[in-house]
Amino acid sequence: MIDPGQKTGLRIAMALYGDVTYDSRVMREAETLCAAGHAVTIYCLGGSPAEGAPFSVVARAPTSTSVLPDGSSPFLRSSASSAVSKLAGRVRWMVGYARNLRAWGGWAVDAAGAVDVWHAHDLTGLMAVGPRLRAPTRLVYDSHEIFLETGTGVRLPQPLRRLLSLYEGRLARRAVALVTVNEGYAGVLRKRLRPPRTIIVRNCPPRSTPSAMRASRLRDVAGVPDSQAVILYHGLLAGHRGIEQVAEALLVPALGSAHLALLGFGSAHEELERLAREERFGGRLHVLDAVPPGELLDWVAGADVDVIALQHSTLNHWLCSPNKLWESLAVGVPVVVSDFPVMRRVVLDDPAGPLGGVCEPASPESIAAAVAAIINLPDTERTLLRTRCLEAAHQRWNWETESSRLVDLYTEILASRG
Repeated sequence: MIDPGQKTGLRIAMALYGDVTYDSRVMREAETLCAAGHAVTIYCLGGSPAEGAPFSVVARAPTSTSVLPDGSSPFLRSSASSAVSKLAGRVRWMVGYARNLRAWGGWAVDAAGAVDVWHAHDLTGLMAVGPRLRAPTRLVYDSHEIFLETGTGVRLPQPLRRLLSLYEGRLARRAVALVTVNEGYAGVLRKRLRPPRTIIVRNCPPRSTPSAMRASRLRDVAGVPDSQAVILYHGLLAGHRGIEQVAEALLVPALGSAHLALLGFGSAHEELERLAREERFGGRLHVLDAVPPGELLDWVAGADVDVIALQHSTLNHWLCSPNKLWESLAVGVPVVVSDFPVMRRVVLDDPAGPLGGVCEPASPESIAAAVAAIINLPDTERTLLRTRCLEAAHQRWNWETESSRLVDLYTEILASRG
């Protein structure tokens, strides 16, 4: 429970209907708001903060573990069942999910007690606590993505998606502000939800300076000699991320003896491990376990290029600016990204010059050509490219710059409290 005696800053409760362990955005925001003089507690399904974190985490998982936001949704997997059985299973899952979410929201609001602001992460967090709030408690809606355009949300029956969109808009208009991660999402969410105010806070890491010692971790664990290039994919290991296409690109002659490291966690981990054992890859495909957020940049720094070949499967992907983009630039690693509008502008339109290349993500040949254009650069040009990426992160794409807008928002809320 948040200390009701907190006087100097705001008492902020964050609602995250998920595990906080690998959610860098939630923890980064919480830490920043604490540094600004506020008291923050994260209410979530699981996870704990790093030792010495200035914020608190209170976790509680729903009792029905078969309907959690863990990728087990029947909308995300194929089934050989009859149409009637499939429909019945999906209805049971939706009803169970709604009950879990409602019960968890009641627990979170009761556990937090009197707070000044509820900061709701994504539509699930908003639906869990938003309907229960009363003045003078304020609400901030932090939409990390266009929620109904990804995962289970985009696969729900169209009438239900319309109802949820209307409900999301109703709750969003009660909020002081909508916070989201880039201009593409902001444009869609403004039009759909009509919030009173929209603020963009990109999830960029703080400014960082890579070192040779840090950069060796990825190579050492993957067992790649210095003479061979390391291509990296890091993040969620699941469908529609272009992982299979990047793996196939490894077999295109243009990539020669380069290695591909897949660093992350997710439902496709075991399947990718089986893929890596296939003889055709010759031991050049490596599947590595996810690392704690505090260590991630040390690993990313060891790559020669980071590939983000998200597929054009949803509007959410088309307009995304994933964390891995900012994480790569933060340690001076050039990127190859899907030729989608938001990522393209970041990578190709930098005032100092390109920060990597773009590709047609469905084509292994296109991916291979874009990667080869980077790893085959002369040493001097590769060094200049890495320096350009690092300078772009230091000058523009960093948490110090982005978080100032979040701090300003909460400063205004504090001032309006009187």
